[in-house]
Amino acid sequence: MEILTKMLSLLGPLALGYFLKKVHFFGETDYRLLGKIALNITLPAAVICSFANFELDYSLLSIVLIAFLSNWAGLLFTYFTTGKDRNDRKLRSLKMICASSFNMGNFLIPFVQQLLGGSGVALTALFDSGNTVMATGGVYIFTTSVIKAEGEKVTVKDIFRKLFHSVTILTYLTLIILALFGIRPPEALVTVAQPTGNANAFVSMFMIGLMFEIRFDKAYIKAAFGILWRKYICALLLALVFYFLLPFDGLTRQVLVMCAFAPIPSIAGIYTEQIQGDVGLASFTTSLSFLISCGIMVVLMAML
Repeated sequence: MEILTKMLSLLGPLALGYFLKKVHFFGETDYRLLGKIALNITLPAAVICSFANFELDYSLLSIVLIAFLSNWAGLLFTYFTTGKDRNDRKLRSLKMICASSFNMGNFLIPFVQQLLGGSGVALTALFDSGNTVMATGGVYIFTTSVIKAEGEKVTVKDIFRKLFHSVTILTYLTLIILALFGIRPPEALVTVAQPTGNANAFVSMFMIGLMFEIRFDKAYIKAAFGILWRKYICALLLALVFYFLLPFDGLTRQVLVMCAFAPIPSIAGIYTEQIQGDVGLASFTTSLSFLISCGIMVVLMAML
């Protein structure tokens, strides 16, 4: 019952955001403001609070590499299973961009924050540190290089520029480095950040509600299915490896399993636009992946 209550406290803001957009209380692009608030204010505050009592074992640093390799697993799996689309470079590129990275800050961290507490958020931040390198450009660079799709050029320098201009990533890196030396955030800072961090789950899920875009178009549904089955088959394989083969404690393995089933990052739509692909399809598929991952999180928490 407690898990169900916590899940409803997350899905309620999502449903409210979607409803208020549909009755035109909020506009189609209002989610962008909430996205800035979440990524630059509430999420960093939540992460600061999560590191207040977190003990960082050096072995946990391997989670950063695990996340990086997990992106490559999805990327290569999609590349080798989309050979029939070689004549449609834009569609194949869209599938690779959507099926690889993980939406952590806007989706998974609010779930972990509500269900597993501060230690879970800190572990998720470690995973996101490795994931973000790929999500902010690594996947796009590989995809456009291999598929040779037309689009804006992104370099490794561009990726690092984005990383070091991200408040969230800078917060991750600072706290991880401090934790390596046994230094925790000052108690006064944690006290100040606590109310803002507590708002992160609501702001993030409300924003996702505003982003939802469901279209019952047969062509879109078919194309979205071609992306989603690849993403979630790969997620299932990764989850099995994480839970049964990695030498971590129970909480860490639970967090990694949840990370594996995180949905498509919102940034996929931006990269789809850069390759002059179907942005509507990318947005539709991203929305469906939010719904699917929400359902999977409910099942995972009941099982784990």
